[in-house]
Amino acid sequence: MSLTIRNAAPRGIYKGIKDNSGRAPVIEPILIPTHLPHLFIYSERGETLPQLTSGTAMVSMYGQKTFDPKGPYYNHATPFVETIGAEGNSMMIQRLVPPGANPPATLRLSVDVLPEFVPVYERDEQGKHKLDESGNKIPTGDLVEGFNLRWLVGPTIKPEDDGRILEDNDPRLLESGNERILDSRVGDGKSTVGQMTNSDGEQSTIYPIMDFEVQHFGSYGNNVGIRFSAPTTDSAISADDQTIEEQLAYLYRLQIVERDTQTFTSKTVETLFGEQTVDFSFKEGVFNPRVQKELYIDDAVLPAYSQEAAAGLPEIQAPFKRIHVYKDHLETILSMVQAKEAPHGYVPDGEENLHLVNVFGGTDWNNIPYESLIIQGPSEGGVLLSSSSTHYCTGGYDGVMNFETFDLAVRHQLTNYGDLEAKFMDMAMYPQSVLYDSGFSLETKYAFFVPMGKRKDIYPVVSTQDVSQPQNTASEEQSIAVALRSKARLYPESEVYGTPTCRALIVGHSGYLLNSNYKGLLPLTLEIAQKSARYMGAGNGIWKTREAFDMPPNNRVLKFKGVNAEWVSDNVRSINWDTGLTWVQNYDRSSLFFPGIQTVYDDDSSVLNSAINMIAAVELEKVAFRTWRDLTGISGLTPEQFMERSDQLIEEDVRDKFGDRIIVQAETFYSSYDEQRGYSWACNIHMYAPNMKTVGSFTVVAHRIEDYPG
Repeated sequence: MSLTIRNAAPRGIYKGIKDNSGRAPVIEPILIPTHLPHLFIYSERGETLPQLTSGTAMVSMYGQKTFDPKGPYYNHATPFVETIGAEGNSMMIQRLVPPGANPPATLRLSVDVLPEFVPVYERDEQGKHKLDESGNKIPTGDLVEGFNLRWLVGPTIKPEDDGRILEDNDPRLLESGNERILDSRVGDGKSTVGQMTNSDGEQSTIYPIMDFEVQHFGSYGNNVGIRFSAPTTDSAISADDQTIEEQLAYLYRLQIVERDTQTFTSKTVETLFGEQTVDFSFKEGVFNPRVQKELYIDDAVLPAYSQEAAAGLPEIQAPFKRIHVYKDHLETILSMVQAKEAPHGYVPDGEENLHLVNVFGGTDWNNIPYESLIIQGPSEGGVLLSSSSTHYCTGGYDGVMNFETFDLAVRHQLTNYGDLEAKFMDMAMYPQSVLYDSGFSLETKYAFFVPMGKRKDIYPVVSTQDVSQPQNTASEEQSIAVALRSKARLYPESEVYGTPTCRALIVGHSGYLLNSNYKGLLPLTLEIAQKSARYMGAGNGIWKTREAFDMPPNNRVLKFKGVNAEWVSDNVRSINWDTGLTWVQNYDRSSLFFPGIQTVYDDDSSVLNSAINMIAAVELEKVAFRTWRDLTGISGLTPEQFMERSDQLIEEDVRDKFGDRIIVQAETFYSSYDEQRGYSWACNIHMYAPNMKTVGSFTVVAHRIEDYPG
């Protein structure tokens, strides 16, 4: 319809609907608590990149066995994960790789192919083999040119390993003093000489057809398996013969299973839609138009089990990271079988029909057996490919997991913070705020201070206790605290303003958990972690005023018994305070409390000597980052409007966050240099906080009763 008005001829011009109701898209922010710990663990499974997680999702991600106190993965760091998680506090969890760990477990499906004259068997009117009274096929006495096929399963291994892969109970092989870590070699399989020989002395050839690699490293991968089948119209769940005929491609079926241990019955891993199996084809472009479903293996199998994190949906990973198909090998075998079988009329000829050939089951989709193909089963050294035959991956190995290997792995991560696999300088991707020392060696404790030197929005909470050693004496507590404070002071807060180190806590004492299956020694940094999680661990970022841990009864020790050095003299306490140590002492005959939780800051008169105030300042560093990312690139505001926007963003971010404890005022401005450049600005975020009160002077004044003013 023309919208042009050419003359006064009567007509209506209908321009459609103009929409003024729309608004800018609303993107829900990811909830990040003030207290967001970065914790290291050994685990049954899971990514090695840090993951923001908590609760049920965390257990699913890293496996139930990770949190079994009697299991191999549980160590002094695990109670921190459990304790903080129990308070509903999200965490940044990082799985470490123990030395000697193999790559993820794998499975290779190969076929051993031997040209051979194969016997012909009697058939009924449907074309199926007749059976005698014993259930055996009845030979006609004739032979036809064809193939013996034997399907094989095994790991993907290096050729130089002579067909051997290290399992959990194998001795570790050493090369030049280093542990050997086997390469999974997924996709690198080559055809090799087989193990069968025909009547002419010709040997068979083994062709790798498919490689499966479990999603993560670890021995758990040895309990992930597949059931691979070529369903027919006679199967319990019938083959989709209509799609097969339309798409000229056989449809195979895969089921993924997992078992808890090698002695347990397997359970099916369901797809995202709760389905038990996935149908697929090896032919590219195969599609079921009736349900709009992709059926090519790359588009059908792993996508059925996986989901990317987007639009508020969590990431879900498939049990397998990769499934590699040796397409050339497969099509070579399909062509060989098609050439021999087409003359008998059980498979169609022509390249377009190549993927109708079923070399996995040896029948067509109507379950009519091929004439020239014999598939050898377990009695001849092959494996069954059926819906009831499970084949498990092999080669998964957790590595050496003990205090020393964990200690070294954590030290390596901290010493090289941000320079390894995880790029921790990306504050948006890695918004953690605190690192807890769960009882590492002294050298590793020193490394806990490295991250705060690289990022202004992170603080460490370091303990005096090495849990691999006996409990410290009072003098050892002090000497270790002095050493830790000395290392912390290597990372001053601000060279610009001459502010010494403040973003660190040194916490004394150790003990044993009450009402816990974990019997090992633990530092009281765990108490600080729990109290911080309760107070500052809400996902909405709002601190819970009633849980402030500088107020009774929240400053009591609730999780520990058998705490060391609970009493020292006033003189020793004074020295400990100067070293930046936070300690506990007796509250009464049956309980302990923190008389003051301080930072390592030098100036007792400063509000930065209070741990809570320091944590608030760390949160304001994150507020500054969030404000910058919402301001950068803006060009449509006047300088005054820009300053107003900046102040508004900061004030909105901190509104109600700290309760009535801390007052925050934003002051965005342009220095003379900013005005000259035109693209920069400055902002002071003023934090007004109370001093921590620790010293009380009390006088008892005696009066006569008659002088009482009441």
